[in-house]
Amino acid sequence: MIDSGCRTGVPGIFARGDVTDVPYKQVIVAAGEGAKAALSAYDYIIKQR
Repeated sequence: MIDSGCRTGVPGIFARGDVTDVPYKQVIVAAGEGAKAALSAYDYIIKQR
């Protein structure tokens, strides 16, 4: 378990990403990566004009 500051029960040890147990995290990360890819594709298309 981690707190809102990503601290674990061991002082000086922090966790984030796939090693945490935040519910629905994978869905949110996937949506963010999809948005980033869409914006990159948009930038590419605009630069091709």
